[in-house]
Amino acid sequence: MGMSSIEVKKANQNSVLRYVLQQEEETKNSIAGALGLSIPTVTQCLKKLEDYGLVKETGSMQSIGGRKAIGYTCIKNAKAAIGVDITPNHVNIVVIDLAMQLLYSKRQNIRLYDDKASYDALRRVIEQALYESGVKKDSILGMGISLPTITDETGTRIFAMHEKMQISFGFYDTVKDWFDFPVIMRNDANCAAQAEMKARGETGNAVYFFISQSVGGAIVNHGKINPGESLREGEFGHMTLIPGPTGRPCFCGRRGCADAYLTTSILADAADGLLDKFFQELPEKEAYRALWEEYLQYLALAIHNLNMVFDRPLIIGGYLGEYIGSYTEELGKKIREMDPYLEDSSFVKPAVLKYEAAAMGAAAVFTEQYLNSL
Repeated sequence: MGMSSIEVKKANQNSVLRYVLQQEEETKNSIAGALGLSIPTVTQCLKKLEDYGLVKETGSMQSIGGRKAIGYTCIKNAKAAIGVDITPNHVNIVVIDLAMQLLYSKRQNIRLYDDKASYDALRRVIEQALYESGVKKDSILGMGISLPTITDETGTRIFAMHEKMQISFGFYDTVKDWFDFPVIMRNDANCAAQAEMKARGETGNAVYFFISQSVGGAIVNHGKINPGESLREGEFGHMTLIPGPTGRPCFCGRRGCADAYLTTSILADAADGLLDKFFQELPEKEAYRALWEEYLQYLALAIHNLNMVFDRPLIIGGYLGEYIGSYTEELGKKIREMDPYLEDSSFVKPAVLKYEAAAMGAAAVFTEQYLNSL
């Protein structure tokens, strides 16, 4: 059964909005040509989007002859969303517009505990960030919270969380009434992966390897995250790297999990808890080089295993994604040594987005909901 005329109009309107969102300035003719729509259809869509306060005329554009065309641009900050990424030691807060562009970003060293004083401190940090961002409260669509947890489909319940997280499993009930806008919780790796694919403008398949203080990931099919039947798909941190009693103990109770070998805390702890310091001093410090060599060997093994299973581009994100770009050649060599049939390791790529990725992906839950609702 085909779409009704109303559904067709909504689909066309959504297509026009999403196209204009990614451009600086467009004419009716250029929009129609890009989307394969008629001029009257584009005109009708633009009028509706103007009524919503999402598109405006920018005046006449330059012409090489004939009548000058009217330009249109999207008011990208007409709506905004907040993203809060909570890790064991940091809170990253972002505000994004409808095009998922950063309007505001702030990172603070905060360790949350399950008590009122700690939660009140988090609330004040978020309120301060909103004030500093200058975003009008009536334009905020909602707040997405990214966590190293497994949450349910509604984003209101936590089933499991990283051992270093000391918040309550009822965390949602604590924060849901702080603000007038809706709140939702999401897994950090899934958020970061979705934001990364959006930033790349890719709709293909990929493996997103999220390596921060916790290790996880996501499997991307046609640009979308597949959470799995039990919402645990992509939990790469708990695949076994070193089996048996010699494996390092993992917080899950088992031994030899990837998380025990690849958490960035291993590197940061060697440099006074500062990952940035580790990589800054890595070229000169022999002890750091030895640790990094061992770390890369385990990372190569994990990527080799993932490549054997999925055979698709692999993106390294999370905190490690900020630094791995300078070491992809060294890493690629180790991966190729593990697979005699692998001639090219260019399938491994550093993430485009850095530490804000998870927060941006959490915020984008609301911008996507809004765009889809129009």
